[in-house]
Amino acid sequence: MMALGGVLLAHDAGSSNVARRKLAYLLPNLFGPGGFVLPNAEHAAHFSNAFQSNFGPLMSSVTNQLTTVPLPSPASGFLYSFDTTLGVYTHTGQSFGPIFAERAETIGKNKFFAGVAYQHYNFDHIDGIDMKKLSAVFEHQPAANIVFQRDIITTQTQLDIQVGQTVAYFTYGLHDRVDVSVALPMVTASIEALSDAQIQRIGTGTDASVHFFDTNIGDRSRAQFSASGTAQGIGDVTVRLKATALRFKNAGVAVGFDARMPTGDEFNLLGSGTYGARPFVAISGRKGNFSPHVNFAYQWNGKSYLAGNVVTATTGNLSDQLQYAAGFDLGLTPKFTLAMDYLGVQQIQGKRVERTQFAAFNGARFDQSTVRDARVNQHALAAGFKVNPVRELLVSFNLLFALNDAGLRDRVSPLIGVAYTF
Repeated sequence: MMALGGVLLAHDAGSSNVARRKLAYLLPNLFGPGGFVLPNAEHAAHFSNAFQSNFGPLMSSVTNQLTTVPLPSPASGFLYSFDTTLGVYTHTGQSFGPIFAERAETIGKNKFFAGVAYQHYNFDHIDGIDMKKLSAVFEHQPAANIVFQRDIITTQTQLDIQVGQTVAYFTYGLHDRVDVSVALPMVTASIEALSDAQIQRIGTGTDASVHFFDTNIGDRSRAQFSASGTAQGIGDVTVRLKATALRFKNAGVAVGFDARMPTGDEFNLLGSGTYGARPFVAISGRKGNFSPHVNFAYQWNGKSYLAGNVVTATTGNLSDQLQYAAGFDLGLTPKFTLAMDYLGVQQIQGKRVERTQFAAFNGARFDQSTVRDARVNQHALAAGFKVNPVRELLVSFNLLFALNDAGLRDRVSPLIGVAYTF
């Protein structure tokens, strides 16, 4: 350990290994590899817990969140159909479409659509637990002296996890009923961790000579640990093919397929670390300037180190997801469209963090965070608008509101974007 102004800095187990200085290793190594090793040379005072198994799923939660973050819809706000009388393509529809969800119509043959949007997420809760108040209990490893073994270390950790995405997306109409899209995200991820640790001398009582921190100041039963890091780079690229399968006078049904590529650095939380496949169905209708729509999708994910254990370099299955959306877009004026959507995600093999209590030898109880396997259902409301200031230019603004506490959540996430159709 290294002390600086009374604050213990996280031990960097991988100082000789560039990979181990990446964000995914920051939390597992916050107190040192495998937990606390106290400086008493006469006693191997090693405290470990389920830190890896308790807080390790935060890495999986961030990864799952990256795969569930709704990308802006690559469908153009302008739709075109060929007018056989005039011999040209003309605008159809009286609204500019949804922001996150899909509608059944495609862009139109030989039309090209390009846009860029920025989203920011400041994750402040996980399963309803404040990220500033994550507790853990570290137990003494088996020792010859059973009295020593009764001491524990309690920690209270504050986490600040933020992700920003700038997504460039492009759509080209291969046919009147078929278009292809590409979404290219540039991701910035950052983590800051600050943890207060305290030795609870359940067995050794007032004897501070057995278990102590190497702080050299004040109360040696307390110490503070901190670590932080930021990473930037390309995220996971997604390629989409969408086709209008059924077309009626004022409604349609489209089927599509998203292929996600593991182009983002998973160890820096920039990507999922695995391929993904997402078949979907989009149903939409139109009555004047009102256009309702519903979407259904299944997100298949492969294996990722972040869903397993980055420290031991073992992979785990990144949770598959059921995704669904329902909403509408309403053209209030020829230049302004209101868009609203309910977005739902079910992580089929997810992890849930819960606050429980640890019972010490003397009967005292201490808060701790535990993890169990669970289906995680997340609900959100997207509310925004699209404005057409000039020609084929669209400007979008949206707020994404978390409607429940399941998973790693940001209460309100903003999006702003611009797009143009050629």
